[in-house]
This record gives sequence, structure tokens and C-alpha cells, in this order.
Amino acid sequence: MLDKYFNYAISVDILFSLVLCSICYILISHNIIILPQKDILYSTVSDIANIGFTSAGFVLTFLTLLVSFKSSLKPYKKKSTLEETYAEVPIFDLFLNSPLYSETIRQLKNCVKVLIIISISGYVIKICLGSENLKILFFYNILGVSMISLILWRSLLVLSGVLKVQNKRQN
Repeated sequence: MLDKYFNYAISVDILFSLVLCSICYILISHNIIILPQKDILYSTVSDIANIGFTSAGFVLTFLTLLVSFKSSLKPYKKKSTLEETYAEVPIFDLFLNSPLYSETIRQLKNCVKVLIIISISGYVIKICLGSENLKILFFYNILGVSMISLILWRSLLVLSGVLKVQNKRQN
């Protein structure tokens, strides 16, 4: 199930966020939810953009660490048998040379890209939008919070997978 999610992660995140925005739109049109004041909406747009940039920095740091671990990997001398070679190689080093490493890097790069797009679009909306379109600010806030939350959750799943591999190495 997680493999399917990771294959279409950005699409699933966007779809979920749009469904959430649609629910909010229906609630607003039935006067169940009232739009917050203009100052609160503008402030929240800035907060979401700042959270996006900060989160992108953390994910980028994790991505940099993984890449630097791979670049510092030492080659192993082949033993007479394949079993002896693999007995000497730590599991984390095997992870760094597996297709799972490439998938991890791809997921984290996509996370950073989406976080930066969310952040930049927040500032662009705030700068270019007139005060009469408060609904757009509201829906950006809903979309931004849900996308950032899903991206951070996905990054946490990736990090948990890497930590599991490292724990196997110690055992």
C-alpha cells in the first residue's frame, strides 16, 4: 500500500488537499464556516510560506546527509565467496547501493520541490492578490497546511525506513 502511495505521492497529496478544499468550500457556501478576517488570512499565508521554507531546509539537510553518506562509502574487497563478502558489508551500506536509496532520494527531492513551490506561491498570492479575493487566501491556507503536513508525514515515513535499516545494522 505504501509503495503505491510513494509512486503517486504528489498526485495523492494534491488530490487529498483538493478534496479538503472542496469540503471547506461546501461548508462556506452553507455558512457553516465563516471566513476569518483579512489580517488573519494574510498572516496565515506568511506563516505557511515560512513553514514551507523551513521544512524544505530540514528535508534538504536530511537529503544532503544521505548523499554524503553514500559519497563517503568505502569499496569492499571481494572475498573468495559471495557470502563472506556480504557478511562483512553493513546493511546500511547495502541500502546505500540499493534501488531503495534512489527511491528515497527521489521522494525527498520531490518533497523539497513541492515545499518550495508552496512557499513561493504563498508570497506571490499575498503580493499580487487584491483584498477582495479573501477566499483564495483561505483556500491557499487549507491547501498549504494539508500539503505541508502530508509532505512532512511522507518524509517521516522515509526517515523511519532508513532508521530501520540502520537498526538492523547494529543488531
